[in-house]
Amino acid sequence: MKLNDVYDKKLLMQGLFGLGLLCLAMKAIGGAGFLLIFPLVFMGFSKNKTGLLLWCILATTALTGANDIIAPKDSVFTIANRVLYLLVATVMVLQVLGSRSSKVLSPLLGLLPYLLYMGLVSYFGWMPLISYLKLALFTMVYLAFYSVGAATVQGNTITSQQLRSILLCFSCFFIIGSILLIPFPGISLLRVEAFFQMYGYYPKEGLFRGITLHSQALGPLVAIYSVILLADLLFSIRRWDKLYSLLLILSPLLIYKTGSRTAMGTYVAGICFVSFVFMNARGLGVKWKGKVLSILFLIGLAGGCAFMATPSLRQSAVQFIFKTRGVEVAKESRTFEKFTSSRQGLVDHAMKNFRESPWIGNGFQVSEMQRDMRVTSWKQLLTAPIEKGVWFAAVLEEGGIFGMILMCIFWLFTFFALLQRHAFIGASGFFVLFVSNFGEFTMFSMSGTGGLLWAMIFMGLTMDAVRLKQEAQFRYSVFTSQSPADNPSNLVSLPMQSYRLY
Repeated sequence: MKLNDVYDKKLLMQGLFGLGLLCLAMKAIGGAGFLLIFPLVFMGFSKNKTGLLLWCILATTALTGANDIIAPKDSVFTIANRVLYLLVATVMVLQVLGSRSSKVLSPLLGLLPYLLYMGLVSYFGWMPLISYLKLALFTMVYLAFYSVGAATVQGNTITSQQLRSILLCFSCFFIIGSILLIPFPGISLLRVEAFFQMYGYYPKEGLFRGITLHSQALGPLVAIYSVILLADLLFSIRRWDKLYSLLLILSPLLIYKTGSRTAMGTYVAGICFVSFVFMNARGLGVKWKGKVLSILFLIGLAGGCAFMATPSLRQSAVQFIFKTRGVEVAKESRTFEKFTSSRQGLVDHAMKNFRESPWIGNGFQVSEMQRDMRVTSWKQLLTAPIEKGVWFAAVLEEGGIFGMILMCIFWLFTFFALLQRHAFIGASGFFVLFVSNFGEFTMFSMSGTGGLLWAMIFMGLTMDAVRLKQEAQFRYSVFTSQSPADNPSNLVSLPMQSYRLY
């Protein structure tokens, strides 16, 4: 790999080959094929192999949310999946314990007080056993992500180019892989029977899920990938790249194909957020900033003109937003109530439950239907599904007023801390998580969409931390005419910003 390469092409192909091999093994022998990843995990525990371990844990999360036709999952996979997270969380937390924590990753530990609080109040909730199992799963996966990211930053054995190759590996897997599945509706469309089991009614049309389990997972996932890719391109690479450009062009088309309004709104909000931060950041270079802003302006102008001049495009947009067929129906439905009707019932139900227990809520990730539920098997507990509305209603229902206070503190502290520390890639992913949960509360679903989103947030923060560390080392070597390796302790006092945000 050349020093000026954006990413390591060989490493990218190796990552895609590994994902393909795991999918083929699971297709051939079921969930037992997933066990092939464990030798790689044990190799990754070595301090100079943290990049491999990072790929392994991201691959585990990706396969958990992958299309069940491409990567069939059974009880063996479920058990192996949990064992892997537990193993990684235990080993890596012990490795990073007592080491200097990363200033970029540490703000995400602010969620732990909320989890501890929910552990206390869930005892008085609807179904404590389910709450504790889900708390254990979320905390285990969350700490696995955090500890692997922290160990990667501390290790000094991986470069930004290598991390970028890992990000692109999974970006290509989900975005390009989903595009390639469009001609195969038997694989890429969600089966109506599966939709009925989830929601209790049949969809009016096929739902495009691509290479994921569900269209409601593919849309937000593509949104967070595109936002993180754009942030990396603008703040780190600072020049155009063909593969990045291709993925960014395909992303909105793929989101439109899913029909997910939440994902499209999240995508637009995320792109606007990255653009706003980029415009206000100092030290990125006048030439580069001018070039990017000119292109963004031209894209916005061309899109606006096309929208105004093309009636069919306006009609398609209205039908997409309001989920209608036909211009007349769409005109009659153009109200805020119609737009929010798909979630309003869940919000009203959550607020009703909140008023019954306003201070401490009703328990972590449980529903009223599970109160006094007769448990006949462990599978019933481990797969107890729930559907919540938007995040603020769900948090009030589950944790009450005290839980909402802790959650708001976490959101605000983490968001502003990441911006202040110039972790713009991770902050962009965190913003996407926040916005997407206004449409569907998935942030605690580590075996679903939430796990896919959290994985990308930790990936983005790890990239930020490694980039800032490399910049500090470069400045140290320039100012002292000395290699940073000669006196690594001096790096502690170096500022970890190369540009300022106002």
